[in-house]
Amino acid sequence: MLARVRETVDRHIWVREWGMSVVGNGSTSIGGLLRSQHVATQANIALLSPADNDDYSFVDQNFQPESLQTWGKRGSVINVEMRRYRESVLTGLAEDGYTVIDADDADDDESGVVIESVKAASVELYAAECQAIADSDELSPTELKKLQDKRAKTKTERHQQRKAELFRRYEIDVTPDLVEKDDDGWYPQLRMHYYLTLGREFLTNRDAKRAAAQLEAGENSIWKPDFNKGQLLPAVLLLENLNLLQFLTPDVQLRSSDEKMLEFKALAVTHRHVIKNYLNVSISEKLTSIAIAQKLLAKIDLKLDYVGRLGKRENRECVYQFVAPNDQRDSIFRQWLNRDEATKSESVSVTNNIELQTQVTGTTSQILEEVVSNPQGQAWKGLKLKLQQGLDSIGSSYSELISKVGEAVGVADDEPYWNGYLGQWQVWVNFGSECRSVVCDWLVGV
Repeated sequence: MLARVRETVDRHIWVREWGMSVVGNGSTSIGGLLRSQHVATQANIALLSPADNDDYSFVDQNFQPESLQTWGKRGSVINVEMRRYRESVLTGLAEDGYTVIDADDADDDESGVVIESVKAASVELYAAECQAIADSDELSPTELKKLQDKRAKTKTERHQQRKAELFRRYEIDVTPDLVEKDDDGWYPQLRMHYYLTLGREFLTNRDAKRAAAQLEAGENSIWKPDFNKGQLLPAVLLLENLNLLQFLTPDVQLRSSDEKMLEFKALAVTHRHVIKNYLNVSISEKLTSIAIAQKLLAKIDLKLDYVGRLGKRENRECVYQFVAPNDQRDSIFRQWLNRDEATKSESVSVTNNIELQTQVTGTTSQILEEVVSNPQGQAWKGLKLKLQQGLDSIGSSYSELISKVGEAVGVADDEPYWNGYLGQWQVWVNFGSECRSVVCDWLVGV
């Protein structure tokens, strides 16, 4: 955007210290990114198969490995830049020939006036944009489709399209507040909450449809990042196993020292690698149970409100309780429920849905432990690695190398992990030109 301003004028910008999104699970190593996608794919298929009562063993999970390798390389770079977002942006501007002057080095009075004026202008312009979208003319489905296919659009047409898409997404009247909430990422939070509660019985069918569409388009092959991104079942099952909904009871006061809160924390810490992989939420032993609950509740745009510090003077504790938000989500959920019930009545019987629901619940804990869980929590500090088996997974050229020199030449890119689904230890190994997951014949902790 800066480069499109051709005039030689000063540009005033503010950049966050860290970015707002990451690729995959946020790992900054190629092996970490690719491993997380591999494990997630295995878990998604293992969960979906009994739930959908279908066989997914025919799925080709090794679609375009060279593209996946490139995705991992680029993704790890992006994740590093997101951790140092401000530094990365300013470095890029300097490389483009801009002279970067820190606001702290400029005249304090002048820079303060500029900052406040920019903030005021930003708020005013954004409010006007949200209002313009809400005030736009409504479109019929046919008109919306025609507008979506149109390349060059006027400002009015873009506003009309955005309003129509928001109405289709939330199925309530579009207001400036709804536009702003959607910009802030409200939809995926609301969708998670819906499938965790009212829409739970429709989740399996929703994930199965997305999987079927991807398999049809890919001729029984899947692109792992897209496939994993489209599946919600593991994340919902994870929140169910953590019993997150127990905190959504109004007027119940909660303390970090409560027995049920301590049990919740222990469970979350145990599955912290799973939570990071599927919910992109970092959990550590240092966090209080309330802090962990707040992080996970944020995934469905809810929180515990601070009540105060209660108890005896020498032993006071922060107390929280849940207050239901007044944000129209109940109205949205009713609309979504009516839509899903209408769809179900056309295609799936109620009996079959109940049957599938029971099958999923019965396999959840086993799959979480054996497929999703990553024993990196065993704190490997180093390893000696020898590869003798599974060499077919790294290509014929390396098999020929083994026959000539007797051992594989590679460097472990990350810690080994237990693939419970396959019943074997594996490790991501960098062979110079690429990084591949291979079977570990034996491992020795250092």
